[in-house]
Amino acid sequence: MLTKPQDINMLAYKLTPHHAGIALWGDFSTLHRLHTFVHHVVNNSCFISEKDGLVLGLAYDLRKAFQGQRSTELHTVFDNERYQTYGVEILWPVLLIQTCILRKAMAYMASSKQDQAIMFELEHVVESAIREAIPAKAGTVIHHLQLLQGESYTSLARALDSRCRYFIELPAPKRLRQLPELLETFMFDGNNTNSRRRRSIPQNAFIESNLPWPDFEW
Repeated sequence: MLTKPQDINMLAYKLTPHHAGIALWGDFSTLHRLHTFVHHVVNNSCFISEKDGLVLGLAYDLRKAFQGQRSTELHTVFDNERYQTYGVEILWPVLLIQTCILRKAMAYMASSKQDQAIMFELEHVVESAIREAIPAKAGTVIHHLQLLQGESYTSLARALDSRCRYFIELPAPKRLRQLPELLETFMFDGNNTNSRRRRSIPQNAFIESNLPWPDFEW
């Protein structure tokens, strides 16, 4: 969480009040560095077949944040020294799938130690947020994310919109409780052997639509 002066130049998070997602926070250089990294992976990994799709959406959100078009905070430390931080809210299913795809994509490209460090930092922040939000089920969520790296980019991208629609329409208290089961449904596509497992959320609960998502509280 973003609470101490030493968090300057580090990626951080805040949980949203209605359990819809988390807000990624950092100073300009931190968010700009992550933004550049996302573009680098999208452009150079053959795993991401859709170059202007859901993963690039993370770069867009980060850019809007460090440009001051989302949330901002002004902090004062030491002898009245001030620094600005920037934040942007991202839905749980969106950020989890984006992070999963970025990790898988790095297996299909050359990467530097700096690339790996940025990826590990993002994963650390996301996993820390999961452990704070749902301590009892955090291990299950993280395990599902590891399994989802075996899915194709097309499968994950195709399923995401309908899962997000389902997630945001849940009552706030149910969102985190159903997050592990929601992630599991990403493995129910096509001929995947997981499709034969009993589903806690039926497939007909997911509606595909070209309409904008309904309004929701973060």
